[in-house]
Amino acid sequence: MARRVRSALAWGAASLLLVGVLAQGAVLLGLGIDASFGVVAAVAVASGVAVASVTYVIEPRLERKGRA
Repeated sequence: MARRVRSALAWGAASLLLVGVLAQGAVLLGLGIDASFGVVAAVAVASGVAVASVTYVIEPRLERKGRA
């Protein structure tokens, strides 16, 4: 697997997990989040896909500019 693909998948997985952690933290702190597991999972997957896609597209541009 290409390094670019692995990097994009890693950032997507990090985003997916972050949404889950934030939702669980909101529940534990009693912030009144009334979202079911399915809704949180759907938002997490959508976030992961979006971040992975943007990372895949943007990373070569950052490398060309010497920022990656």
